[in-house]
Amino acid sequence: MDIVSYWQGHEEFYFDDGLTLIFGRYNHKNEHDGGEKALGVHWGDYPQSRGKLTPCVIPATTRGAILSGLLNQAVISGNSKSVRNVMRAIDFFND
Repeated sequence: MDIVSYWQGHEEFYFDDGLTLIFGRYNHKNEHDGGEKALGVHWGDYPQSRGKLTPCVIPATTRGAILSGLLNQAVISGNSKSVRNVMRAIDFFND
């Protein structure tokens, strides 16, 4: 499914029973030059607008808590692929 144009350069990095997290640049209504770095969430093909997937933007303070928790979970479980995926997202926000 196509994603709404407000999300640019996005990458899916976390999946859990239908929940998908993405990171990329979010440019609301394409009114801001290039947009801002953002964490987004969607569930399969929901939510949609006019047949396009429209992931919800997670606020920055919540974003940090989510990424920290996901990294902790990946390290504790010993899942090196998940650690790499979450670190890619963290690096995106730190660059």
